Amino acid sequence: MLFPIIFFILIPLVVWIVLHTVSKRREKQNPTEQIAMEECALCHEEFPVDELMEKEVGGYSRVYCFCGGCIEGLYREYKAKREASIDESGN
Repeated sequence: MLFPIIFFILIPLVVWIVLHTVSKRREKQNPTEQIAMEECALCHEEFPVDELMEKEVGGYSRVYCFCGGCIEGLYREYKAKREASIDESGN
């Protein structure tokens, strides 16, 4: 009668307590904060969401994310194209 009580109740209880204690100790030593990551629509690299610019594009409300590097690159291309068109029309 004592064997089933030990085998079915006490051993699983002791194992659960040990595993629970070990997992709590690991959580305190190694906190895992998940940072929300999103992919840039142009370069397809992943960045934290707070480093990206979100823009709604099109009539169907599609939201795209753009990183700072891609935004700067687009601005430089736009500026160079605009300066080239001004030079052509001015000369």
